[in-house]
Order: sequence, then structure tokens, then C-alpha cells
Amino acid sequence: MEELSEATQEYLESIYWLYEAGIERTQANLARALRVSQPSASEMLKRLADEGLVSRDDHKLIQFTDRGHEVAERIVARHRLVEAYLVKIMGIPWDDVHEEAHAMEHSISPRLEAKMLEMIGEVRTCPHGHPIGDYPREPGEAMPAVEAGSEVTVLRLENEAEEILHYMHRAGVEPGRRYTIVTRSGDGDDAVTELEDEAGNRSTVEDRVGRTVSVRVESRGDGPVSTLADASAELQLLGADRWGM
Repeated sequence: MEELSEATQEYLESIYWLYEAGIERTQANLARALRVSQPSASEMLKRLADEGLVSRDDHKLIQFTDRGHEVAERIVARHRLVEAYLVKIMGIPWDDVHEEAHAMEHSISPRLEAKMLEMIGEVRTCPHGHPIGDYPREPGEAMPAVEAGSEVTVLRLENEAEEILHYMHRAGVEPGRRYTIVTRSGDGDDAVTELEDEAGNRSTVEDRVGRTVSVRVESRGDGPVSTLADASAELQLLGADRWGM
């Protein structure tokens, strides 16, 4: 893995994210995720195919080869390890570490990586709730699709775009914490959900952003779901031209 260029690793990481997010692994979506031009994405995909890391199926969807999947999984695990280290050991706020990890992850040695893993101890997910390595990924439900009155635990922030993480931090929505879905109001892009944490603090989350929050339902209420309950992958689109990741 260390012999791959930084650009190659970033492409493999982005393809892995498309897999996890359930977004069609097209060249257009990959270019959108990386914020590069279609010709640039096409050129890199040819290189990845020549290196035996990816292929295209009959529908032109990008597929990992066995080797490509193994390498990409390793790259993603290292990124999440660095995030966990920056939060637990360095004390960096969890909504800031995604970009910091991108800046660091290509320069750490296997020896340093092993030391980081030792130092984070029993931590098994990144600060945004994504599993590190082969730790299982628990299935969840999109928060707006869960009935009002339910008690939920946040599993993951599926969209790790910087602006999404900052928004969730300001709203007090954090993986591992438990909330009650208090009320729902508004329609369409104006739909919002009011949450209450275990300390009784309340906050409001826009459902168009809350759709990227995966939760475990601890007890299910009988109130309404959001008018934006659809949790399709396209809802992870930020703005008109790019995916958040």
C-alpha cells in the first residue's frame, strides 16, 4: 500500500466510500466525490485498472478486484485509526479530525500506525462512528425515518463532509450518544426534528441533513416520521455539484 501514490490512495478511498454509502459507483459520481473533472477521473480509473485494482462491469459500474478491495479497506482503516488517535490522544475536536487525518494519513509509517493502534486501546470506530478495520458495521436507520417519541442511539454520521460534521457538532448530535426524538415539524426542505439528550438538552436538526445520521432504535414511539424520511444515497449530495465525504 505504501508504494501507491497519494492520488491512487485517495481514489481507492473514495470508491470504498461510494460502496459504503450505497451510491452508484459511476465515473461521474467518483468525479463528484473527489471534486475533479470527468477526464481526470477517467484517466485515473484506467491506471487503477492497469494496476489490477478495479474493473468495470457490463453497466460501467466501478468494481474492486480482490486486491483492490483489500488495499482500499486498509487505506480506510488507517484513515479512521488516525481520526481516533487525534481525538483520544491529541484532544482535537471530533468535527475537525476528518480533514486533519487526510493530511496525515499518507505520511505515517507502519510502525507509527501500530503504535497509534496500541495507544487508542479499545476504540473500535472512528469519532464519526465508522468501524476501524474488520470491526462490524451495525445496520442503522436514517434518523428522519424513525417515529417521533422513539429513543435512539446515534451509530454513525454517514456523511463526513466538514460542513456536515460542524453542523452536527453545533447541534449536539454525536455518535454513541442517546436521544429522544421529541417532535417533528415543517415540510420538504423546511422539515426539522427536535431532539432531547439524556441530560435534558434540546436541539433542532434539519431533516435534509439528519438523513445522513444512522441510528439504532432503542424503543420505538408512535409519532410521525419526517416528510423527508427517504434515506436514499442521493440525499448525501451537498450542493449542486459534489458528494460530501
